[in-house]
Amino acid sequence: PFALSNYFYGLTAVDFWPYLTATLIGFSPGTFAYVYTGQAAKALSGEGGAEAALPWYAYAGAGLALAVISKLITDIASEALKDIEMEAAAEDSKDTF
Repeated sequence: PFALSNYFYGLTAVDFWPYLTATLIGFSPGTFAYVYTGQAAKALSGEGGAEAALPWYAYAGAGLALAVISKLITDIASEALKDIEMEAAAEDSKDTF
């Protein structure tokens, strides 16, 4: 699903390094969530061997914390985008007068 969007992003005026930095920051929470979920599932299934030293509720608590942190990051990013859009709209309205 990313192939087409990557081609379109290549047509924008966004420089490479800001794009790369934002991509790394933006994908980090999801990547950590997937890796943690896999690790927790492995440990809880008994396949983890000595790695399964923590009780199940420790994994559940960490998973909940990860979900809350992901939600907070999403809310902060959404609010920042709304602010940017409002500033752009205000600039556009100034330019029309």
